[in-house]
Amino acid sequence: MITASLAYVILSRDMPKSLDRVANQTQVKKDAQYYADNINKVKDVDDFLGDYKLYSYAMKAYGLDDMIYAKAFMKKVLQSDLTDANSFANKLSDTRYREFAAAFNFNAPPKDIQTDAQEDDLIGLYKQSFADAAQQAATETKYYSAQIDGVKTVQDFVSDPRLLNYALKSVGIDPTYMSKDYIAGVLTTDISKLGGSAPDPSDPSFDPTKTYVGDKLYALAQQFNFKPDNGDAQYFRDNIGSVQSVDDLLADPRLRTVALQSVGIDPATADDAFIKMVLTSDPSTLGGDAPLSNPNPSLNYVGDKYKELRSYFNFNADGSVAGSAQSAGQTQTVASLYAFRAPIVGGAAQTAAQKNNVIEQYNIKTAPQIVDRDGTASDVYYTSQAMSDLNKSYYLSKIGTITNVDQLVSDKRLADYVRSAFNMDPGFTQLKSVLTDPAYARSVNLGDAYEAFNFRSDGSVSPTERAQSYDQLTGILNNATNMSSYFSNMMMPPGGVSPIDNVDELLSDKMLTSYIKDAYGLGQDFSNAELKNILTDSTYAATAGHQDVHDAFNFNADGSVTFQTQPDGSVVGAQSATQLQGINQLVSNNSSNYQTKLGDLSNNGSTAAVDVFLADDKLVSFLRASMQIGNDISDTTLRGILTDPTVAAAQGYSDVYQLFNFRQDGTVAQNTLSQSATQVAAMTKKADDAATYYANTILSISSVDQLLGDQKLNSYVRYAFSIPTSVSNADLRNILTDQSGTGPYANVTAAFNFQADGTVTPGWAQTSTQKATMNSAASAREQGVLDRMGDVNDVDQLLADSSLTDYLKMAYGLAYDTSDAELRNILTDPAHAASVGQSDLNAAFNFAADGSLPTSTGAQTGEQTTNTSDNYGARVNNQGEDLIDRIVANYKSRMDDAKGVKNVNDFMKTNATADTLLSNNSYPDLYEMALQAYGLTPDDVSRSTMRKLLVSDPYDPKGYVASFKDDRITKMVRAFNFGPDGKAAEPMSALSAATMAKYATDYKSHVTMLMKDGPAKDRASKDATKEVDYFGKTMPGITSLDDFLADKRLTDLVLKANGLDPKKYDKDTLKKIFTSDPDDKKSYLNTTADARFKEIVASFNFDKDGNLTRAKMGKIQDKQAEANTQQQYVQMTLETQEGEKNDGVRLALYFKRKAGDITSLYGILGDKALYQVVQTAYSLPQQMSSMDVAKQVDLLGRFVKLEDLQDPKKVDKLVKRFTAMYDIQNNTQQSPALQLLTGGTGQAASLL
Repeated sequence: MITASLAYVILSRDMPKSLDRVANQTQVKKDAQYYADNINKVKDVDDFLGDYKLYSYAMKAYGLDDMIYAKAFMKKVLQSDLTDANSFANKLSDTRYREFAAAFNFNAPPKDIQTDAQEDDLIGLYKQSFADAAQQAATETKYYSAQIDGVKTVQDFVSDPRLLNYALKSVGIDPTYMSKDYIAGVLTTDISKLGGSAPDPSDPSFDPTKTYVGDKLYALAQQFNFKPDNGDAQYFRDNIGSVQSVDDLLADPRLRTVALQSVGIDPATADDAFIKMVLTSDPSTLGGDAPLSNPNPSLNYVGDKYKELRSYFNFNADGSVAGSAQSAGQTQTVASLYAFRAPIVGGAAQTAAQKNNVIEQYNIKTAPQIVDRDGTASDVYYTSQAMSDLNKSYYLSKIGTITNVDQLVSDKRLADYVRSAFNMDPGFTQLKSVLTDPAYARSVNLGDAYEAFNFRSDGSVSPTERAQSYDQLTGILNNATNMSSYFSNMMMPPGGVSPIDNVDELLSDKMLTSYIKDAYGLGQDFSNAELKNILTDSTYAATAGHQDVHDAFNFNADGSVTFQTQPDGSVVGAQSATQLQGINQLVSNNSSNYQTKLGDLSNNGSTAAVDVFLADDKLVSFLRASMQIGNDISDTTLRGILTDPTVAAAQGYSDVYQLFNFRQDGTVAQNTLSQSATQVAAMTKKADDAATYYANTILSISSVDQLLGDQKLNSYVRYAFSIPTSVSNADLRNILTDQSGTGPYANVTAAFNFQADGTVTPGWAQTSTQKATMNSAASAREQGVLDRMGDVNDVDQLLADSSLTDYLKMAYGLAYDTSDAELRNILTDPAHAASVGQSDLNAAFNFAADGSLPTSTGAQTGEQTTNTSDNYGARVNNQGEDLIDRIVANYKSRMDDAKGVKNVNDFMKTNATADTLLSNNSYPDLYEMALQAYGLTPDDVSRSTMRKLLVSDPYDPKGYVASFKDDRITKMVRAFNFGPDGKAAEPMSALSAATMAKYATDYKSHVTMLMKDGPAKDRASKDATKEVDYFGKTMPGITSLDDFLADKRLTDLVLKANGLDPKKYDKDTLKKIFTSDPDDKKSYLNTTADARFKEIVASFNFDKDGNLTRAKMGKIQDKQAEANTQQQYVQMTLETQEGEKNDGVRLALYFKRKAGDITSLYGILGDKALYQVVQTAYSLPQQMSSMDVAKQVDLLGRFVKLEDLQDPKKVDKLVKRFTAMYDIQNNTQQSPALQLLTGGTGQAASLL
């Protein structure tokens, strides 16, 4: 028999050849083919276990043939979740079971139409799409704004696709279907000859002389100033045929102009002699623009434009024509090019207003839609910061012209602005009621919106302040509510019996009687005796016209009450529940009436508002009842309470006085407007300009006198530091040059770098830090100034506040010592303001000649407008975000695994048909959200196409998805996991869950295998756990090889898990390995890379281009796992066959195969075959197995180093030592050579 040593050497010398020999054995080949043909036809684990040929083949491949009988046990192994450390297979000490389970997909991740990671990615992209659209709009706007000013001809415009598309989108036209020539024709047609949508020819408004181009193009034409044809092109067509020489052409100004401008030559500067030379030259001798080097000496370089001009005419060398100056085609070309290349009238394609209008409309038209309500209510669009600013400007420019609520609500843009400002749903339809009906506004919690406007109940604008603010009105209504609660509890206490058992007891309670009188409009001076008769005598009540009051109570004729127990156990006394409800409703109606009338209350001519109030019995009755003002307070005294705080205090009704805004004469203040919001904006812009001027100019200041001599700089410094006018320039100079660092203005001195002589110390007059400190002080002061400016009622009030006048001097560049008299003249006299160059300052205020303010007729005061705009700025973006969050929540709810989408049909359902909810009907459907997330629209992908895409394989390079050649579509489909049947499929991933679990376990083992127990190993283990957690969370999101290689934490883990050193492999090398062809024996993977990379590369579901592919995946077993199984089967067969001849060979081959996977000496002790090899190689005694395990490990460590097991050469050396020792132990005669090789056998024994 051949020795184990010799047999091992022969086999290992060419292991691939040895394996091929076994693989080509008839039975082995037959078994392998059966396995390959049938493994992925298996339905489930029971089907697998039931097919003995498949099952036994796999068991033998993993060295488990001795466990083939234990099917129940193996079923538990195969169904184990390898990602769970406590699963059945993971808890078994023999790692072969875990490896066996990892080779199959019996516990693959559950089928899921969209994993959490995919859902998060899609939602993230969906949300980001709005910001991306806003950024895209900003980018295009910046380009348009910069480039349109340089456009000189319509050709310039239509030849720039970004400019053209921008303009078309501003009027809602899809650029895809528009001809540049047609647009150019429209834009160069006299606007008076164009029309919008064409009326019916029979309609009297139809004008046959006009060209109707549609409303959108007509609107576009009005935004440009391209030179209209005015018949010049037609004149050219009609008259060019009569030209007999080049002189005829040049002699006719209209023909000459058309010809020259058709090629972009300015007729005013063109030289006729040069033109004639060009037109009579041989075209073959002319060149265009001269080249910078190597010009052709035979050509006359006349420029591209002139060369083109020559090609449109047929003049002879003497200037005559042979037949005609042009062919018909040449004439048509010149006439067409003339319109394209004619220069703009006035030199600009657009005025500033036209340009701004296009920009504004573009931002409006291209704003991404959040919700499409299909006409049931306003659609909702995402509001970018740019759009927010445009909307604010629009609101400020329009709100001052609103004189009726209908004007506001009919302007969608204004109405949407108000809705956003006060946090109303974009689809809210009762805006008019909110702005005109305080009771309704209160009922829907929108009192702040009502208070922000001055509309009366009829929609008109009140010229005065409200007699009661919303908060004051709330105070009186709260009292009324308390009265109502008191009345209800007295008449029908919950769960009890009313204490009112006779009419006298009711009338003795002032609050109850006051409540009744107010409810029925009796007036608070209505006598109790009269009320008693009404309550107890039906006939008397009818005669008095108050039967309704009598019927609201149940008093007997003698005033008593008969209590009756109802079937539900309640007791009815003076009032039933129905009666109580009736009287409470009357009081509620009175409350609504009070709110409406108070909202409309104003001075009526010479009649003060308080007298209008006191003349209304219902208002007075409601006030007296709510605030418990007794009859002993006359109306005259009540007037004093409402208008005079002293009288109110003396009467004990200061709280009532504080609930109204009546002045002592009984009037309410007129609404005045010192500045509109637009004027405030213009004023603050001036202040910003002053700050900019300061920032730019201070850098050039070289002395204090230069600073003080600049009026603008001087005023800015004084304003920033609140330096009064009384401080002269001489005083200020002393302050700025004071070197002591003390005094009341030390902070001013410290803000500059002037020396005692007034010069600047080396450097700047101010450092950036000093300048920032001063600007910060100026900005902090500005808000207080603006707040007080809003309270100004006349010019004298403004002039009396030095902080306001300092601000105006700074903003408008006035001298610091401008007198109040001069400032008054500027503010009140526009002619004087113009004469001193301060018209802007005069225009910033509304003071009359006498310094008073006119009554505001606008819907808002300046303060109200400012507050509304502040609200809008704070809420508009949140409102959009909140709506997007609700849309996302709807998406998640519908996609929920337990109750949501189960197949592609469910996914394609609309929100309206998918459930019974109404709240989500206007939200975008799932399909629409998916499209938007990936930059697509329903116009790009129809519903029917979407359905076909979702059930197609997006990883098939030749499939339906790939046929679109659109990366957006591919990425979108990959965000879902629909199978060909439209049902949920297994999610695609770069690594299977089992392989990820294997790598995680192996990684932990490798990073700690050489470390001794202790704190260092504990830390390493903890760090390894963090890396494994990161690997588990991040790997499912990897969608390409580039993604994987870009994350060093992922690549390091995979390499270390396979015993490879990450430091030896950079990104480029790894990419070279992963993109090698595994089937090409000459590829980098098969010739140069470490052999371990073959299995690593095979474990990833990447194709040769680094993209994910399903080609490597199998239903039961992936291709890599199948190949490993077959390879291991051949290996095991080889080992078995050799073992039948010599068991030492089997053990040697087994050890060599398993050595690289050993990460712990315990692994050797736990594997009989591995232990036998080590024991034999080092002559370890048999009694060693009876030692304590820790001692066994310690002893093994003296002979076996774990790091050596990762080195194939050292492993080979150990195995050869084993075979030699094995041969010694199994031969009766020990050869001298072997004895010399091993050096005896007593070493290990002596260690025991």
